[in-house]
Amino acid sequence: MSFPLQLTELSDSLSLSGPVPALVQAELRGTGKQLIRLRMTEPRLRISLAGVGTGRYERSLSQEDLPIDNLEGMSVERLVGPRVIDLSIDRKAQRRLPVKVHVEGTAAVGVHQVGAARANPDSLLVTGPWRALSTLDSVSLNVVRIDGRRDTLRAQAAPEGLPDWCVSDPPVVLVTVPLARTPR
Repeated sequence: MSFPLQLTELSDSLSLSGPVPALVQAELRGTGKQLIRLRMTEPRLRISLAGVGTGRYERSLSQEDLPIDNLEGMSVERLVGPRVIDLSIDRKAQRRLPVKVHVEGTAAVGVHQVGAARANPDSLLVTGPWRALSTLDSVSLNVVRIDGRRDTLRAQAAPEGLPDWCVSDPPVVLVTVPLARTPR
């Protein structure tokens, strides 16, 4: 069985930084009904991060951590893994960063791009681990394609390649690529 890992009670001033296992796996013994019920409900393995500070946090997992208390007669045969959760925790920070628009493709025959592509808004508020944010100078957006377009393109683009645990506000940007017919 796989138990999705849910980290709870991390202080609002902190952020996870780096990889976190998504699942904890264990071999269980119980009736077929119990195992089906457990698979259908997908109980989460909750780990509290209350009181944890910046730096490295390591916690061993045991069979007692698994959320199977309410199923009488079910037992854990073996905790497959991971047996230890190793997390990096950093201060949470915010930065307003300009966006970079990337336009690719070729407009329809007889149409060309007039002026630079515009983003609205032209900057995003990015929140995440301080160390990750300190390495950013801008936020690249997903590529906007103008293949075969005959008139101005308006499309939504999301940030691309933000570091783990970083989010942007707003989550998407309206991109306008001005196109016009080529004069004859």
